[in-house]
Amino acid sequence: MEQTGGVREQRRRNTTQPGLDATGLYHSFVLPDGRVLPGAMTVEEAYDRLKSYGLPDVLRGKRVLDVGPWDGFYTFECERRGAAVTAVDYVDYDTFRALAHAFQSQADYRQLDVYEIQPSLLGTFDIVLLLGVLYHLKHPLLGLERVCSVTRDLCIIDTFVVDGREWQRGERPPLPYLEFYERDEMAGQLDNWCGPTVDAVAAMARTAGFATVEILKVTDTTARFAARRRWTDLPPDAGPPAVLKGLTHHLNRGRSFRSEKEEYILLWVETAEAPPERDVFVEVDRLAVPLLYLKLTAHGLEVAVRVPPGLLPGPHQARLKIGASGWSKPEPFFVDLDPAAAAVTIAGIQDGATWAGGVVDWAGGGWMTVWVRSLSAEADPGNTTVDVSGIPHTPEAVHPESGQVNVRLRPMIGAGPHQVRVRHRGIASVTGTVTVIGDRPPIKGLDALR
Repeated sequence: MEQTGGVREQRRRNTTQPGLDATGLYHSFVLPDGRVLPGAMTVEEAYDRLKSYGLPDVLRGKRVLDVGPWDGFYTFECERRGAAVTAVDYVDYDTFRALAHAFQSQADYRQLDVYEIQPSLLGTFDIVLLLGVLYHLKHPLLGLERVCSVTRDLCIIDTFVVDGREWQRGERPPLPYLEFYERDEMAGQLDNWCGPTVDAVAAMARTAGFATVEILKVTDTTARFAARRRWTDLPPDAGPPAVLKGLTHHLNRGRSFRSEKEEYILLWVETAEAPPERDVFVEVDRLAVPLLYLKLTAHGLEVAVRVPPGLLPGPHQARLKIGASGWSKPEPFFVDLDPAAAAVTIAGIQDGATWAGGVVDWAGGGWMTVWVRSLSAEADPGNTTVDVSGIPHTPEAVHPESGQVNVRLRPMIGAGPHQVRVRHRGIASVTGTVTVIGDRPPIKGLDALR
């Protein structure tokens, strides 16, 4: 109990507030005329942090996003180095606007929440600064995903961490974790939600879509990271290209994905043995994608990655290399396809084993073939569903050229007449009818319910 009380007391300390109360500024500034405006963070401390980020001295031609700039020290400094800067904060600060005028800043200053950040609104950026923001987020992983979605190359993350002292001593927790602050347990502020460990920040950044995360510096209470969306140390292309046999959705055999869902891309690679994970490099539209897992199967090497954030609706391509191999041929897939222009129509329904019309026999395995007109060229099991008496069925295969959709009935479908509808890209067909005969197979554990 004493240890718990000590942690609570430690978390409630706010060493920054006295400086804020005294000066009204978080950062200190050297004005163009040489005058110094003091803040809670000294000029020397601000430049020391900036140096630790490793940003180039010249940023001409680069787009920079500063998330949560407060008074704007790093916004104005990146602008001084030649960058075109956009700054977003959930509060429109008088101090930022007054200092922007003093520095003759051309920064695009917007009042936005982190969760509103998206490419369609802001575009994408070469460099994103996420400084002193992460622990303010009720949904830190979602916030990192939003930030990743607009990052083309580098994101600098600087945040409070709960194990800085331990990390510096070489101590690591068995698993990454976050402390959760329901009210004002952290620094007496209601807008502090979580206290992550150093490893938790790195793990969340990779989960959010950053391919590599480098720890730049750890202090007693903070940690700084360089999270990247491009590979930096790729082996040379010294061998033949990796053989990529196909790409599928992790839940079906389709190539259609929804960005608002947790969906994985499976890449199928021709190889006799599984390489080390460190030797597998995946790219989507030339952006590096962190590996989720890889597994050697009877069908080849299964390589799984998450659908990366920030992909615009439409077609995309994935490719990979293994070690010093060349890059594989790209495999196409689709994200957030628009609804179909019109409903498809059912031209016929047959038993998929016997080709008997209008009937499906469980004795033949419960295979059903539906012939469909007006499927789009992108039709696949990821955007086409067959409803049998209201129960959705994911097709085993969809052939848009011929209109053939093959389905294996689920054991819920008993003997008798059933209504069939085909949903393609959000629009349902007119209902057709099929008669199912024979005994349906059991559902494991539910034999008594047959």
